[in-house]
Amino acid sequence: MARRRPDKSLARFERIALVLTSGEALGAYQAGAYAALEKSGVRPNWIAGSGIGAVNAAIIAGNLPHERALHLRRFWQQLSRRAAARRRWAPGRWARRAVGGNLSFPRQGARPARVPAVPAAELRELIGEAVDFERVNSGAVRLVLGAVNLASGAETFFDNDRHVLDLDHVMAGTPLAGLPPVAIDGRLFGGGAISVSALDEARPADTLCFAIDGYDPLPGGAGGVSRSAREVAALRRTHDLRRMIALLGERVPPAFRGDVDIRRCLAEASDATMTILHLVHEGSADNLAAKMADFSSAAVTGRWNAGESDIAVSLAHPLLLAPPPRLSGVVVHEVRGGVVAPQR
Repeated sequence: MARRRPDKSLARFERIALVLTSGEALGAYQAGAYAALEKSGVRPNWIAGSGIGAVNAAIIAGNLPHERALHLRRFWQQLSRRAAARRRWAPGRWARRAVGGNLSFPRQGARPARVPAVPAAELRELIGEAVDFERVNSGAVRLVLGAVNLASGAETFFDNDRHVLDLDHVMAGTPLAGLPPVAIDGRLFGGGAISVSALDEARPADTLCFAIDGYDPLPGGAGGVSRSAREVAALRRTHDLRRMIALLGERVPPAFRGDVDIRRCLAEASDATMTILHLVHEGSADNLAAKMADFSSAAVTGRWNAGESDIAVSLAHPLLLAPPPRLSGVVVHEVRGGVVAPQR
């Protein structure tokens, strides 16, 4: 789980979880954050991802620990170069299609389809070069990839504990806007679905979870409440309740423990706790679409460095890894733009 521990308090965690969300080019922030974890000797043994987060997650799970950061950096460098080449080529292609009479214009009022930063075939090639799927499916690291079933709208989790994962499962969460849906077992998938809620399906264990968002709106009237914040709140309610049931169970006299209803209640108890470090790169929605589409070398490098820096802040803060209060099953700390936000 860890080559060396940057802090003795990490020793109390049985599970080190990493949750990586969508965000296209903002995913470079996640890659940098993982590189900093690896450098600190912190190796997640449970990873969930969707969208571009599924790509980063697959690269991490699909390589030897000491090679993961290298493969992440190569992937993002190659993705940046190919996206830049595609931008340079696009105007000439548009002109040739126009001269050839093959250019179709959208009907009035319709939104033009977003052109992906790189075609699906090229992205598959890059992922295939960076990921060893035999290693992914070996189960050395638990990997959960999320997508949406486009027919039913249901969120679906592909788990290497129950499925044999391949390129289609990584692409199912639509890593780049404009990519086509992916067919798996005759059903079409697309769009992101993953969050910390995927941890609800994992067996109870003392957990340190790094939930890394390329974008998550600032809380309050200006930004509203994000999906991440809602799902963290739901997770907290569930785990706090299980924790309190466990504490009450300690006070139930042995004579009453045989009661069927009491046994059912105590079966929901858990002494396990969870510490969630929520790292957010972008909190403002201003020019968000442009930021998500910016795969330039300077932008990728800047986001990578920001991810490294925010992990360093998280691991160095004296209070972030402290055990939760006795009545709490979950404690959440947030780092936004390198600054530890007030606890919510």
